[in-house]
Amino acid sequence: MSNNSIYAKVFIIGGLIISNSLSTGCKKYITVDAPSTSVTTVSAFRDNSSAIQVGTSLFTAMSGNTGNGSYVSTAILPELSADNLSLYDKNSYRYTDYYKNSLESQYLTSDQFETYWIVAYKQMFTVNTAIEQLKGNRYLTQAVARRLLGEAYFVRAFYYFYLTNFYGDVPLVLTTNYDKNSVLKNNSSAEVYAQIESDLSAAETLLDQNYVSSDLITPTPERLRPNLSTIKALQSRVYLYEKKYPEAEAAATAVIDNTQYSLSDVTSAFLRNSSETIWALQSINVGYNTFEGSVFNLPPTGPNGNVFGGYPIYASTSLVNSFKPGDARKSNWLGVVNANNRDYYYPAKYKVPFIANSKDLKEYTIVFRLAEQYLIRAEANNEQGKTADAVSDLNALRSKRRESGPGTVPDPLPAFASSLTQLQLRPLILDERRAELFTEGAHRWFDLRRLGNIDRILTDEQADKEGTWSSFKSYYPIPRYELTANTSLAQTPGYSK
Repeated sequence: MSNNSIYAKVFIIGGLIISNSLSTGCKKYITVDAPSTSVTTVSAFRDNSSAIQVGTSLFTAMSGNTGNGSYVSTAILPELSADNLSLYDKNSYRYTDYYKNSLESQYLTSDQFETYWIVAYKQMFTVNTAIEQLKGNRYLTQAVARRLLGEAYFVRAFYYFYLTNFYGDVPLVLTTNYDKNSVLKNNSSAEVYAQIESDLSAAETLLDQNYVSSDLITPTPERLRPNLSTIKALQSRVYLYEKKYPEAEAAATAVIDNTQYSLSDVTSAFLRNSSETIWALQSINVGYNTFEGSVFNLPPTGPNGNVFGGYPIYASTSLVNSFKPGDARKSNWLGVVNANNRDYYYPAKYKVPFIANSKDLKEYTIVFRLAEQYLIRAEANNEQGKTADAVSDLNALRSKRRESGPGTVPDPLPAFASSLTQLQLRPLILDERRAELFTEGAHRWFDLRRLGNIDRILTDEQADKEGTWSSFKSYYPIPRYELTANTSLAQTPGYSK
């Protein structure tokens, strides 16, 4: 591990710097010691060290919580809700209602689950405090203040992207005014997207292409703090979802044309600081290489019904059968064990579940990587009628995903023909997104809804899920606790309040 640590040691929760809240893991985060006493958030922005710790807490919060509300949970819960993962025990605590698409019982009768909603809005206080305190700040080094402010705008946009895609219409909390925030109503998804665009535009003016160390000045090869390409990567995704196809194409092209990044083969795409990595999160949980690796990699005995410390999840038959002959993503990104005379496939993008020491870290949770940008540009070009350009991007990606060597099927994962029409290419793009992005960042769940396939596909999946499907379930319900605390909030349509 480099001495130029990226993340620091402390968290800010409820307006106070609290040391050791989620930082007992990898020593890489422990370079800047916490102040000897807790300080208010106002005074935290009076010196570089404390201010950097505030900014760092935003990223450790995303990677440190292995429950239902952190970013890493987006690799599991929406994949269970969609059709990429199966649950061994369909009456399993914690995961069942996501899998059966029956979240009303969990969200409205139990407040013990820290949902994405709750965690995101808890972090919004810190984000908004940072933005308020960093604007025009006279105490910090200018370069540090600019970087922290750019990161804060990015994080707010990032959270709202996931909030509106999980819940639909959500309140925009943009200040630290508690009285105002406690009675906010839902904003429309269009208003949320407008705010996301605004925040990303602000971040774009503040960040550069460098990856920086814990002092926010020194360049580093560690891609653990967002840079300008990270902003562009989220912009391209946002524009795609809004069907602003020329803008999505332009933002994706800005990343693809950046020589910092290149498509890697399947064996190295998920290694720490791979050439595909645009931005990643480092595990801060003791003994974990990545959370995904610890949950997905099955033991020789196969899956079991033990949710906590067990292996209740495996790859769905639908996902396994979706790969085309000669696709190296299946043979490299899915593992398989035979238990009780049955083959169980499991997501194996992250190969190392646990580590003895932080210096043994091999992988990071990748949040944005270059392959997605090729897929975004392909879809954006296809929707603009530039189908040949879309095919070119898909083929560039597929050229890195073919099996090779002895035993390879004839003509593995062949290139798409440039003569394909826009209509013919649409389902092929969705198939490529599934093969490339499964168990990453809720892509499959969001793709099924935004492309109009969710009712058809999840209706067909209910026989395996042993649940029922209705269209309104494509968004999650707002937790009961939030509706009780703020009676101005409206429940997600279709769910009872």
